[in-house]
Amino acid sequence: QWYQRRVRDKRSGECTLTVDHGSPVESVVVLPSGSIAISSGSNKIKVWDVHRSGGLLTTLSNHQKTITCLALDYTNTRLLSASLDHQVKMYDLSTYKVTHSIKYSAPILAIGTTAHNTHLVAGGNDGIVQIREQPCPAPRATKRPLSAIVPGSGSFFARGKNLPPAKTDAVSGKETKRKKLAQYDLHLKRFQYREAFDHVIKSRHSPDIVVSVLQELFRRDAMKRVLSARDEETLQPVLLFLVGHITDPRYCSVLCDVAHILADLYSPILGMSPAIDKLFEKLNKRLQFEIKVQERFMKLQGAMECFFTATGLS
Repeated sequence: QWYQRRVRDKRSGECTLTVDHGSPVESVVVLPSGSIAISSGSNKIKVWDVHRSGGLLTTLSNHQKTITCLALDYTNTRLLSASLDHQVKMYDLSTYKVTHSIKYSAPILAIGTTAHNTHLVAGGNDGIVQIREQPCPAPRATKRPLSAIVPGSGSFFARGKNLPPAKTDAVSGKETKRKKLAQYDLHLKRFQYREAFDHVIKSRHSPDIVVSVLQELFRRDAMKRVLSARDEETLQPVLLFLVGHITDPRYCSVLCDVAHILADLYSPILGMSPAIDKLFEKLNKRLQFEIKVQERFMKLQGAMECFFTATGLS
């Protein structure tokens, strides 16, 4: 029953329509027209045509983890989705394409907007409610004709400051040079995701930079495309980076998602390359060792809590 959602007639209370989402349903919204219903379950959003016997119109899959909440904006032209992958995404209901994506510091359980879409409110599983304000565009200043400028005023002395210098003018002061973008930033700017990923992995950048590029690729839904169709030579640096840094608490959440994608893509071909098999085995041993360490820490934490509780009672 968690996989199904039913439409009932308010007058008779009878069920008029049942649709099967295919996974446990977390949230449902209905457009004001009453003809479209949208459900979320697992990491998928499905759009249903209520007037045509619940026909499936489209399926959206832009999140990495379970979608916990759906909401409409104030104008009912945008759909908001919140997920356990710390992401909130906004869709255009005319095209069902993602228009905005926001990264939060914790999994999001609830989402909503205020009147006129001035604020976006999100509640995470860490108990914190975050409110983002949409900046209002500044009013455009109207240009006054030069004849209306009062002599001796600030505008009078600032007139002509935006005009380019003539060839006979003497220019003083040094021009500030624009900071040159890093090579991986240039690749991202040109939507060359695979080249950006390969550059930071092979150029031995700091782990902070590599993980930042990985997070950007996840935001752009390009990680699976970047990791697919790799040979032994291009796959080895990726596995070596995971083996060296996956147990680091600063990078664990992002690198575990990368490891899951690699396991899904390359598990069918394990056994064809001894070098790749050895790296996957090392990665597995690192994860198993880390799990045992965390279990010991949890037992120690429980024993310490019991000790402190008993001491407080006495």
